Amino acid sequence: MVRVYSELMKALLSGKFVYTAEIEAGKTANLEGIIEKAKRLKGYVTAINITDNPGACAHMNPLIPSYVIQRDVGIETVYQLTCRDRNRLALTS
Repeated sequence: MVRVYSELMKALLSGKFVYTAEIEAGKTANLEGIIEKAKRLKGYVTAINITDNPGACAHMNPLIPSYVIQRDVGIETVYQLTCRDRNRLALTS
């Protein structure tokens, strides 16, 4: 038997229709707007996708808002990593 810790995975395995939303990581280090958006989505979505490099424009690393949203808002996040314009070294650092 496989243990499932992710609320998103539990919802998918149950066969229910699952809603997620996408939030851009932001161009500055200010997380207030991102947290406010996530709070408005709570109760409506199972998880929030945090985009990496949307539109090929530089943004904050999505790991930071992903962690803060899970910690402060309590919604599971999906950390997206874009491979475009990155070599193996850039992906691991």
